Amino acid sequence: MADALSNFIDEQEAPFLLEFIFSIPVPETSILLRNDVLLAFEAWSTEQGKAETLPGSWRFLRKVQEILCLPEERIVVYRHRKASCRFFVMKKESEALSLLNAREFLAVKERLVNPGLPTQQRTMELNLAPFYDYGPSLKDPNTIGHGIRHLNRYLSANLASQPEKWQKALYEFLKLHQLHGVQLLLDGGVIRNVGELETALEYAMDAVERTSGRDDMVRLKNKLRPLGFLDGWGNSPARILETMNLLQDILEQPNEETLEEFLARIPMVSKVALISPHGWFAQENVLGRPDTGGQVVYVLDQAKALERFLADDLRHAGLDIDPMILIVTRLIPDNEGTTSNQRLEKVHQTKNVWILRVPFKKANNEVLGHWLSRFTVWPYLDQFAIDVEAELRREFGGRPDLIVGNYSDGNLVATLLSRNMGVTQGNIAHALEKSKYLFSDLHWENFEAEYHFSVQFMADLMVMNCADFIISSTSQEIIGTDQVIGQYESYQFFTMPGLLNVTSGINLFHPRFNVIPPGVDPGTFFPHTQQKRREKNLRRELDSLLFSREDADCLGRLARPDLPPIFSIARLDRIKNLTGLVEAYGKDRELRARANLIVIASVLDPERSRDGEEAEEIRKMHRLLEQYDLHSSVRWIGKLLGKEATGEAYRLMADRRGVFVQPALFEAFGLTILEAMHSGLPVFVTMFGGPVEIVEHGKSGFLVNPTNPEAMTASLADFFVGCAENPKYWQTIAKAGLKRAQTNFTWELYCRQLTRLAKVHGFWRYSQSEHAKARMRQCWNHLYHLYIKERSAAIAQP
Repeated sequence: MADALSNFIDEQEAPFLLEFIFSIPVPETSILLRNDVLLAFEAWSTEQGKAETLPGSWRFLRKVQEILCLPEERIVVYRHRKASCRFFVMKKESEALSLLNAREFLAVKERLVNPGLPTQQRTMELNLAPFYDYGPSLKDPNTIGHGIRHLNRYLSANLASQPEKWQKALYEFLKLHQLHGVQLLLDGGVIRNVGELETALEYAMDAVERTSGRDDMVRLKNKLRPLGFLDGWGNSPARILETMNLLQDILEQPNEETLEEFLARIPMVSKVALISPHGWFAQENVLGRPDTGGQVVYVLDQAKALERFLADDLRHAGLDIDPMILIVTRLIPDNEGTTSNQRLEKVHQTKNVWILRVPFKKANNEVLGHWLSRFTVWPYLDQFAIDVEAELRREFGGRPDLIVGNYSDGNLVATLLSRNMGVTQGNIAHALEKSKYLFSDLHWENFEAEYHFSVQFMADLMVMNCADFIISSTSQEIIGTDQVIGQYESYQFFTMPGLLNVTSGINLFHPRFNVIPPGVDPGTFFPHTQQKRREKNLRRELDSLLFSREDADCLGRLARPDLPPIFSIARLDRIKNLTGLVEAYGKDRELRARANLIVIASVLDPERSRDGEEAEEIRKMHRLLEQYDLHSSVRWIGKLLGKEATGEAYRLMADRRGVFVQPALFEAFGLTILEAMHSGLPVFVTMFGGPVEIVEHGKSGFLVNPTNPEAMTASLADFFVGCAENPKYWQTIAKAGLKRAQTNFTWELYCRQLTRLAKVHGFWRYSQSEHAKARMRQCWNHLYHLYIKERSAAIAQP
């Protein structure tokens, strides 16, 4: 198929754009990335005196993601809208554009990156598009991330257009529903079909309307049971009547809002398994250890909030059932002073939430004793999933109602459990490594010894295609922005030369994708102004630790402790970029004169770290402190803080009218940002990733570019100048950040949306999707056993 450059830009601009594209120096990789192209065009157009006269070329190039440089051609990846790319072939002397398909494009790219491949090489291809021939498909990329809305619309439309088929499915779904072995909602022996359900509803609603109040609930239940209505409709006559009215409306004139509200009232979920295998998962003395950070906080807070929400949900349904939540992780016998060697650990401030630990086992069934990096867990996950299933059945007394995976390893285990146990499954990626490590697909062999991406990327594809629903904290995580592709979007097509060409890896227009941002624990992260809630001894202890104490875990002695603090807390790794913040601060003398820098990160001694990347960052931190003579203006706390202490640390920074900085090169979401905002501390956060959806720049916080350190520190300095000139400025930003956090990012909102997802997808799974996905499951069953397990087995085991 052919096109022309003049179809995208004004005809008079086309020759100049063509000249520019072929004038760009070819890099060693032969691949030009978007930022390189834009910088080159800015320089070229200025040199040609045309900086202001090529607007169409600018628009075109801003949509170019990469250019493959061939001897006589250029292949342009043109992202004409979010989640959709075209592949154009350009020739030097022609404005005509030839269109390639993904298969053809990847074949060229594979050879370009690895010209040494055998001439007859036939790399495995993966095309999952044929499996998406069922259910709704979104049209507008801006609606991606709102899958539940479109799924409800699809289901209600089917109930309206095919009432006989879909009303029967809804009736069967209600008739078969039970919790803890107790039949709920409908007695199929009394109400035997949809027609009888409609008649019985009229009699039941009449009986409810004649009930005077909550005191008559026992008598009302005795009236409803002979009509075929069991427990689960509500905890009061008014709520029962509302629920029955919703069902009647669905049977008579369905719409998406009514269907969602009705399904949300069904008591479908009481037992939940949250899967998070890697790292040190515990409640104390673990944060800051390798592979142990925001995900642990997220899952613990999620579990606590979910228990509270489900308890209310079940109570409103009129059921005397306590929810149970199990956080499944790895048991580590060599626990290093943590509780990671305990099989069961009760989660604080909960009634029935537990951490359930299951060990990794070697091929000879011997328990693996020590911690493992998240990149090397793959050989153990198959047996781990088998053992976890047995443990879940034992603890729950049967199957869970919902399984939620976390990160690549947890999502793989959740997928295996869901398949074997027949349970609705949700996935949370937290971070997809493919988007974090540049060219990790193209040069996978260079990463393989340490990261084993050949296994992880295929596992990611498997779990995201098998999940009933996927939770993302931001829409950027799915489809990126107009300038940058999303993490999930990067799995649409890619090549791992000589190993795998993925021509269609994931359908982003499927309704499984849903944006549900998390919250923070309101009992831990609350505004610094709420003085009565703050514990005095903890406050004194932390004030000393953060600003003055001199011991083996603290480095730096502040010459001017009265200056406001710039605060950051994270693991020391390259992506988190704390050393980048320290270096930028060290170079900016004006900022150093206006504020101190307080960093809580890892440990001070690189010999105490077992993570190579972390150890190198620790050494780099020491070099920077010496190079810029920062020991009198920087405090580095190399100590793990408990959750309560972390909350108070934010408040102490706010007391001193400081700020929080999150300088990551990329951040999928950023729980620490929410923690700071809920504590009343102004935030400066990376513009790369999810934080742009948390902070409204200049209003509830500030976005900074960590790849431009001078601009980042200038933004901080300007803020402190503004505070000096206007005493109310700090308070204005702090209050706006607090309001935005409390309005949009809470666990209560999260749990409401999560449970609705589980219930709507539970109905869709029963009525259609589980059967429709049979071919997809069969495909992945083969790939799991023949590819993932085989390559996992080849990973060296300690």
